[in-house]
Amino acid sequence: MRLLLPLVPALALTGCTEPTQGPAPTPGFPNRCGPEYDVMVGRNIGEFRLPPGLPHRIAQPGAALTEDYNAARLNVFVDDKGWVQKVECW
Repeated sequence: MRLLLPLVPALALTGCTEPTQGPAPTPGFPNRCGPEYDVMVGRNIGEFRLPPGLPHRIAQPGAALTEDYNAARLNVFVDDKGWVQKVECW
């Protein structure tokens, strides 16, 4: 037990690192909802990284969606395998 006590502070500090940033957003996508996102249709959602400030939701088949209107929000509708069926701003 005495041998393990000096390791406790060292182990506690291992979680104190700076978070790494994820991949950069897909080039060409603005930070707002618009027709530029139509290029997603027919491709897999995993190919895209949306801008961090863009309000969005990804709707899978059978998912319940709220009916609140937000013209700035991108709604991405995918099939059960992640292929984008349509995109809408609402």
